[in-house]
Amino acid sequence: MPSTRSRGRSTRLRTPASLGAPSRRQLLGAGLLAAGAPMLTGCFGLGDTEGLVLEQPGGEVPDEFADRQRVVIWSAYTAHNAEVIQANIDAFHAAQDDIYVEVQIFDSYEGVESKLSASLQARQVPDIVVFSDVVWNRFYLAEVLEPLKGYFDSSFDTDEFHERFLAEGTVKDDIWWVPFGRSTPLFYYNREIFDAVGLPDRAPETYTEWAEWGREVTGFEFQGNTVAMRAYLGGDDWYFQGSIWAFGGAYSDGLDMTLTTDASIAALEYDRKFIHEDGSGYLAADGTGDFSSGACATLLQSTGTLSGIKEAATFDFGCGFLPQEVAAGVPTGGGGLSIMKYASVERKQAAWEVIKFLSTGQASVDWTLGSGYVPCTKDAIESDEIAARSKEDPRYQVGIDQLEIAQGPDIARRYVPETIVEAQNAIQSVYSAGEDAEKVLTRMEKELEPAIDRVREKYEQRVGE
Repeated sequence: MPSTRSRGRSTRLRTPASLGAPSRRQLLGAGLLAAGAPMLTGCFGLGDTEGLVLEQPGGEVPDEFADRQRVVIWSAYTAHNAEVIQANIDAFHAAQDDIYVEVQIFDSYEGVESKLSASLQARQVPDIVVFSDVVWNRFYLAEVLEPLKGYFDSSFDTDEFHERFLAEGTVKDDIWWVPFGRSTPLFYYNREIFDAVGLPDRAPETYTEWAEWGREVTGFEFQGNTVAMRAYLGGDDWYFQGSIWAFGGAYSDGLDMTLTTDASIAALEYDRKFIHEDGSGYLAADGTGDFSSGACATLLQSTGTLSGIKEAATFDFGCGFLPQEVAAGVPTGGGGLSIMKYASVERKQAAWEVIKFLSTGQASVDWTLGSGYVPCTKDAIESDEIAARSKEDPRYQVGIDQLEIAQGPDIARRYVPETIVEAQNAIQSVYSAGEDAEKVLTRMEKELEPAIDRVREKYEQRVGE
């Protein structure tokens, strides 16, 4: 479709400054700022935990499975991904006659976290829990997760998993969380816009190059939209975790915050300038929708979004590695599976058989193909079906290749739940209101001091050298 350059009014969605960052009162009311606090009080008020076994959550077992050992999974996967998991569970039911699995679904990782905290205090516990990469660590600190290293054997060994992902669930030489639905962000770009303004058919190599290209793209008209270069996602600091690494900074060194170093400040100052000086970006209400409609030329979004964007976009688009600046800045994300410590021995052993089934053979392949997450098990990585998909559409291979430079979240982001809330406040203050980056990050560090002090002793006991 022909396009012309214009500086007319944009049709893309923006989030007003007044709506950008939720207040601390709203967050406290939602239980987000205090989410981790009960986990440091000695196992949720469970008292003497020697030999403790907690009941399963309630549910119904179909008559045909009445004689089987029941296993309860608490899952954060909804909609299509819930159907993919259930199909694999149905296959598991057909493959053996000893175990019945009930998947109980919550609307998010945060929903699982909140419900599990309440359930432990009510002295009930599921058998398997789907945790995100920044949630399981807090339950590890609370000593309610089962160590898994001893469950592996010659029929299902640790080399079944991608080494980088498995390492993220390993603390003090034991495994507490095995990879399941893992991802990295990709750089999505509109090939038609890039071609029309004379840009190369690739992702920018550096953030500096991205900004230069942004000034070329911003204001271009495409499919009825006046285009910006980038839609920023203020509700998820995952992408900022990557860019802060790319500029040579970090959230923390261990539990010592490093947000006010020159490198860390430079990462957020880049965003402020990109949005408020260059006019190349904006805080989007729905960045994926904006990209798919042609309202923005580029987007950082999960590998798991690729299939959805393919379905929605009416133009050709490409995928590439995230830009670098002085270093690589690719965060891993997504979920994994843990077994709860205070389930009975029988329930835990049955739960392990479920994890083994989901992580091997056709179930692992079907989950990868169906969900869109990157393959994190040997059977999926080496499967002909996933190789064929990548050959047919090389965009699916980008996330797999990018794993070689990806890394897990900084320690503060893993073990201090308030870090993510405060980071969202910080980036939204810059994205929407254009606040000074150094001022914002200095405030963030100060706000986090009490939370870090609260977890430091437990962290040093359970994680530190």
